[in-house]
Amino acid sequence: TTAGAFGWLWLTPVSHERASYSGVIVFGVILLVVAVTYLLLHARRTSIHRTPLWDCGFEKVTSRMQYNATSFSMPIRRIFGFFFNVKEQVRIKQTQRHPAFPERLHYHLRIRDRFWNWIYQPISDLSFWVSRKVGRLQQGRIQVYLVYSFITIIVLLLFFR
Repeated sequence: TTAGAFGWLWLTPVSHERASYSGVIVFGVILLVVAVTYLLLHARRTSIHRTPLWDCGFEKVTSRMQYNATSFSMPIRRIFGFFFNVKEQVRIKQTQRHPAFPERLHYHLRIRDRFWNWIYQPISDLSFWVSRKVGRLQQGRIQVYLVYSFITIIVLLLFFR
């Protein structure tokens, strides 16, 4: 057979009599894998060594210099940049010592969603405009409300006879 010719890893269908397995053997293999994994992970009991953080030549590293979500999202911004209006601005104040170590660096990132500007913003502006007009109606006197009601009743009677 093909399985006999190429070894037991060859994926060929076999009869259901030969495809059975022993639950005790499977449990033993799983237990062996768990034990070996545990021993490999916990065999060396070493203490944690704390050393100063590597600062790339900068002496005073602050929390503002560390990686954050903006750093990790840059490749995604570059790939999907068409969908977002991305404006990056970098201002570098050089020092006299070395150009690789600027004295001050300012990074400003502005991301605007094009779909928001094309779809949601016009709908939002229209609903604010309508709400301002309705608000103007609500600030009136009772006589104006009665006139609106009377005109509405006349229009409905003419329309639905």
